[in-house]
Amino acid sequence: MRKERLKGMVFGIIVTLTLVFAVPAIANTITTTIQVTYRGLCISVNGQTVVPEQEPFIFNGRTFLALRDVAEALGAEVRMNEITNVIEITTVAGITPTVPPATTVPPETLPAGVSATNRNQRPTNPAITREQAEDIAVQWLRGQGITDTRRDGSVVMDFERGRWIWELEHQNRTYEWDFYIDVMTGEIVHTERDRR
Repeated sequence: MRKERLKGMVFGIIVTLTLVFAVPAIANTITTTIQVTYRGLCISVNGQTVVPEQEPFIFNGRTFLALRDVAEALGAEVRMNEITNVIEITTVAGITPTVPPATTVPPETLPAGVSATNRNQRPTNPAITREQAEDIAVQWLRGQGITDTRRDGSVVMDFERGRWIWELEHQNRTYEWDFYIDVMTGEIVHTERDRR
């Protein structure tokens, strides 16, 4: 009788320990299927094209890239801490890698009293002209090794993403690129590429 009771107790302890340690591990892992779009996206760091191991894709209007590909392109190391479930990114020698915008205008050159972030105050004298925005787009395309494009349509000033931008489009036989360039700094805020 005592043996049976001891067996039951040991069995109960084993089952309890199994549930205590296995169920949280299972509960933290969720698998789902999603539909993504692949458009032949590439990565450019400081004008240099980087070929990622895993092709970037678009899901719900956002672009996703493998973190390791991006971090290593910026000179950082990536490590997954399996114990804490934390992805650790370490920069080399304490240097924080940055990708500077294509062109920057020093703040002291901004026109007096003009706010590039006020929707109701359209800049009348932007620091970046239409022609300069066009040059920034062409330089970006050339940095990607793309030289057979032409501008499609006009360069239009618009308020998007919380700031005034120049919006312009370039195209070749295969693709169309939309550029959104900050009118005050010349930063390329966003680019989009679509197959024609």
